[in-house]
Amino acid sequence: MTSFALTNCTLWIGDGRLMPGSVVVDNGRIDAVLPPSDSLDMPIVDLHGMSLSPGLIDLMVLGGFNRSILRDSPLEIAREYLRLGVTSCQFCTGNLPWPTLDGIAATVSQVRQLTSTTTDTARILGIYLEGPFQEPRLSGANLRHYTLEPSPDQVNHVLETMGDIVTMVNISPGIPDDASAVAQLREAGIVVSMAHSDAPSERVLGCLEAGTTVLGHCWDNNAGRIGDSGVQQPTLEHVALLDERLRFIHLIADGQHAHPLMVRLVLRCRGVESICLVTDAVIRAGCPDGPYTTDDGRTFRKENGVGRTDEGWLCGSALLLPDMFRNFIRFTGLPPELAIQTVTRNPAASLGLESELGILAPGAAADFVAWDDNLRIRRVWRGGHEIADPSTYQEINTKEIP
Repeated sequence: MTSFALTNCTLWIGDGRLMPGSVVVDNGRIDAVLPPSDSLDMPIVDLHGMSLSPGLIDLMVLGGFNRSILRDSPLEIAREYLRLGVTSCQFCTGNLPWPTLDGIAATVSQVRQLTSTTTDTARILGIYLEGPFQEPRLSGANLRHYTLEPSPDQVNHVLETMGDIVTMVNISPGIPDDASAVAQLREAGIVVSMAHSDAPSERVLGCLEAGTTVLGHCWDNNAGRIGDSGVQQPTLEHVALLDERLRFIHLIADGQHAHPLMVRLVLRCRGVESICLVTDAVIRAGCPDGPYTTDDGRTFRKENGVGRTDEGWLCGSALLLPDMFRNFIRFTGLPPELAIQTVTRNPAASLGLESELGILAPGAAADFVAWDDNLRIRRVWRGGHEIADPSTYQEINTKEIP
């Protein structure tokens, strides 16, 4: 069907609004959002009282389902994510040598155009270079010996070699050339995030002044800074909670990367409009618990929804975005029609795509998720086409998170 209407549903618009109504689709785009009507002169899809939201958007995907963007086709990964209701995704890379990063960028660039014209995979938005411009001491499970200082030449490498596919780059405040690198990337139209840093607030503010707009995975890889007098000093998160030039805050809502109290603190300080839930999904996301080996030969294990090193350090999450969404609602008590923007409109807006994605509004992509009363995904559409086999890959948490 090129033109049809989804009816008999409650609409979670994506910007906090809730209304009963119908959505009219024409040639893969939303043509109209209407109040309930029995007189639509077109094919009807009756959703029998379910809730309808925009398709989900994950900005931090390293892999999943035992697949990695380092060795597997991005299309295979994107196809699995579509079955979750994730209709758009941004792949993420850590600290790797330039030849490896260049190769990933070339592969993702080749297939991104395919996902803009087909509807059987999640739409690939681009690549988030979380590395190599990190503070080495705070690289977490990333390979710190591949970190680099963001000199003009190194930033030029990004712009000249992979500028057509890179949508977001991390610059850790406190490393040499931090603010100048931010300005150089922003001038080229690339979104800049900050993470993996315990820099003092002065350096953080310098990066904000230069154009940083996103805080990456809040409360991770930053143990804080204690001054000479023994008093805690403000760093990334403290500045982000107060300075609205930092427009969006990424949160991993698995209960382990960020304590539920810290999630609620971000919500209290900045409001739901600033929060983007991300998965930081490792290759074992969507797979059973147990040991696994990454592409660089290191051994980790998946347990209780996260990846861990042998020493117990976190190395990415293994929960999937619908689970993060349900956790966020449980942590905060927000109703789903408000919380839904953390996985739809906010991520789209962080990349400047809020009129195209993440919203039920005329002209936006006809990407939809239908939810039952238990917040389980039952039906998924991408570009106006319903996929045949949606699946939520439900994770089983063995321990209740407070």
